[in-house]
Amino acid sequence: MSARRDPGGRWTEEVLHPVRRQAVECDVAPRVMARILAERDASLAAAGAPGAPRYAWVFSLSLAGASLIFLIATATVMVAGGDEGVRQATGLLASCWHVLLVFGRLVVDLGEKILVEILPILRKIRALLEVAAPLLERAGTLAAAAGLCSILFSSYVFASARKTAPRADFHGGTR
Repeated sequence: MSARRDPGGRWTEEVLHPVRRQAVECDVAPRVMARILAERDASLAAAGAPGAPRYAWVFSLSLAGASLIFLIATATVMVAGGDEGVRQATGLLASCWHVLLVFGRLVVDLGEKILVEILPILRKIRALLEVAAPLLERAGTLAAAAGLCSILFSSYVFASARKTAPRADFHGGTR
């Protein structure tokens, strides 16, 4: 085996000289920005053009406003002229208002009677709960202790049953 000689730094300069004269033009960012701007302008133009549903909403709201103005103008003329229909409608509304007031009074009276009967009972229940609160607290503590004892007993039963149970293998048999 012959030892190769290091060509040195001059050889490296000769090999890399053509590569150093090359220049790369990298203008990716302006192209990407131009494409984003074009896509944004296209989406704004598409969103800015109102479609048929938008025109339908505008026309329907305009017609609703015109109808409301016509109704108000007609009602104003009828009231100012003393029309019989307006008097009848006013009488009907007054009767409905009177019935609503009577019904409301009945509901309020019924609620008052119910509250008169229920409030003493609720006060007695509250007094019983205040008296029974210490007992209920002790009963809760006793129930928690009983639950803990139950868990401990179950753990003991499970552990002793596990010790005496036959061992099973992965194939379903026993050892």
